Amino acid sequence: MSRNRLSLFAVLAAAMAVIPLIPGPASPASAFQPGVQGPIATNVADLLLFDDYLRAEALLDQRPTGLTPPELLAFRGEVEFRKGHFNAAEELYRRALAADSKTARAYDGLGKLAMAKLRIDDAIESFGRAASLDAREPLYRLHASDAYGANGRLDEQRKYIEEYIRLKPKDADRLAEVQAGLATIDALTPFGPIGKIEAPERPLPIPFRKTLNLIFSDVFINNQGPFRFAIDSGATLTAVNPQVISALGLKPLTTTVMHGIGGNGKAESSMFRADTLQIGGIRIRNVPLGTYNDPVVSQIADGIIGTSALAEFIVTINYPENRVDLTRNVPGPGAPETDTIPAWFFSNLLLVPAEINGHPGNFLVDTGAVASVLSHSMAAQLGVTRDTPGARAAQALGGVGGADGSVLTAPNVTIKVSKTTRRFDAMLAIDLKDFSRMIGTEISGIMGFDLLDGRAVTLDYSAPEVRLISAPENIR
Repeated sequence: MSRNRLSLFAVLAAAMAVIPLIPGPASPASAFQPGVQGPIATNVADLLLFDDYLRAEALLDQRPTGLTPPELLAFRGEVEFRKGHFNAAEELYRRALAADSKTARAYDGLGKLAMAKLRIDDAIESFGRAASLDAREPLYRLHASDAYGANGRLDEQRKYIEEYIRLKPKDADRLAEVQAGLATIDALTPFGPIGKIEAPERPLPIPFRKTLNLIFSDVFINNQGPFRFAIDSGATLTAVNPQVISALGLKPLTTTVMHGIGGNGKAESSMFRADTLQIGGIRIRNVPLGTYNDPVVSQIADGIIGTSALAEFIVTINYPENRVDLTRNVPGPGAPETDTIPAWFFSNLLLVPAEINGHPGNFLVDTGAVASVLSHSMAAQLGVTRDTPGARAAQALGGVGGADGSVLTAPNVTIKVSKTTRRFDAMLAIDLKDFSRMIGTEISGIMGFDLLDGRAVTLDYSAPEVRLISAPENIR
């Protein structure tokens, strides 16, 4: 797999995770009430489609009729996958196939696990088996299209997308994003490979500046600028504010949805194309651009560049030296202070396993987060919900989705990520449900500036893994 190959889902539904915290009153109680619910789901498959995996698990415990034992195992594997328990999910998928080698959902699950480890050929084979065994399930086609896109086989990608649309022509939740993805790909492919990098063999370091616990560098688009861009490992796609779009005179290609922090977790966005984007000595050609309208983010950044745009390289965010180092060489054994963490890859994002007060979960490694935060679902495991007296924080949170007051405070939190353990007297928790649903698995929290600063943070998208390298005085 070419390291700079964009995931299709990154084009369909860009995720932006810049999260400045805005002091102010919490939202009124009415803001915490559930919104309009989708269709009533009555079976396991529909519950999983709506990401209601806890109710799906409860229904599986009742051993619903109409499902064979292998199908029950595969569905339980899917529940574990949604929880972020990937080893347990794989065991259940393989048990399902041992019982019945024609269990389509188990092949689909193994395909998703292979994609999350960037074993693209294995993913294509598994998704293909699932699609051939169950000609009626549209999601298997959607998953296969993403795998073919990651492999650069655009004709096969398009074929599976068209099959998905044929099987699910009224999918209100995904259809618009799928069609926007097709429109974006169609608009960009006549100009050559999407996101092609031109760079010297050994690029010079890219300097950055720290402001408000974020890191910024100068970026030129279509040879205009410099523009002030946040370098954000929590962004699946490069995005700019409307003022930059206007200054560049870019015309919209299509409209899609940006998923991320703040508001209701998503916002409509137009998609654009830039001929070139340059950061340091790196020039990227034929670049898809999203946009955001949030005034808070626009005040601090002209744009946001996801580190996955540089994934042809191994990317090191060197906080002590205020620079980004890029190399194509896989490093040898690290120094004693190097903490190497196997990661999972979802929609151009890297997740690492973590323990929160002993509870397992997965944290998004996010250089665009001003502070580490928990998800509401993880806070609930710690006994903190929106109904907990005094839990609602007197702060709003801003991001591409707008301002959101549904911020909770969880006391006495200990985070363990591999060799790093950090105790917080209190930790904020935010609603990551929509973000988790977008990538297909639970995000338990975000590993932000306070857990990254003082280290060199290496993002190896091809492994995938994350390496944390601390100066001796910063080892904890």
